[in-house]
Amino acid sequence: MPLRSGVGRGASTIHPPRTPRGGGRRRHLLRLRVGAKKSPEEEGDANNALSSGVLPGRSVLLRAGAVLFALGFVDAGYSGDWSRIGAISRDTEELLKLGAYAVVPLCVALAVLAPGDSGSES
Repeated sequence: MPLRSGVGRGASTIHPPRTPRGGGRRRHLLRLRVGAKKSPEEEGDANNALSSGVLPGRSVLLRAGAVLFALGFVDAGYSGDWSRIGAISRDTEELLKLGAYAVVPLCVALAVLAPGDSGSES
């Protein structure tokens, strides 16, 4: 009886790795990646995208970070999830509740008073 690979043998059967004939899909994907070089015009367009404001400016990132920090304080102090899973203790949760009264107004003030990006940069 000829042996059939992998049938009825369990975990003790060792199979050699299969290699596709003729290069297969993997080599084809590598050729596409290597062959897809950007032209100088496309690289220039990417640099213009950075300076033209497609990506958010520093003030937008500062405002978003301040609001996210404030929301993190509120979540950690008032949700109860963090102390329930053991990430923080109940005492720390109470301190975060009290700290939120100071941190949240400061973060909101920072978000409102952050200087705007000027469009006159070159």
